[in-house]
Amino acid sequence: MVCMIVVDARIVLVPEQKQMFEREVQKIMPRVRWESGCTRYELVADVSSPLVMHFLEEWESQQHLDNHLNELHMQEFFAKTATCHAAPTELKIYEVLSSRSITMA
Repeated sequence: MVCMIVVDARIVLVPEQKQMFEREVQKIMPRVRWESGCTRYELVADVSSPLVMHFLEEWESQQHLDNHLNELHMQEFFAKTATCHAAPTELKIYEVLSSRSITMA
């Protein structure tokens, strides 16, 4: 059975590097969203801590996520933004067998 993969990558930024990090994210965002197997890829800020950001990602399979992490543009992004991190990135990876959407009024 193939599971959808959901990733929450928590990043703590160096204050002086936050704008540079966000600029680099804007450069890769469209390219990542077109990658095979990507169904969601966004960066969100933690409202209680402005230096904490989360990549929220959904991938059709673990193989798609693995391919994403090995893409040349991602390797370049990791190298360019290495100095932006105040701590190691923490990834939570969830394997999801099914999902559904509801609209709340």
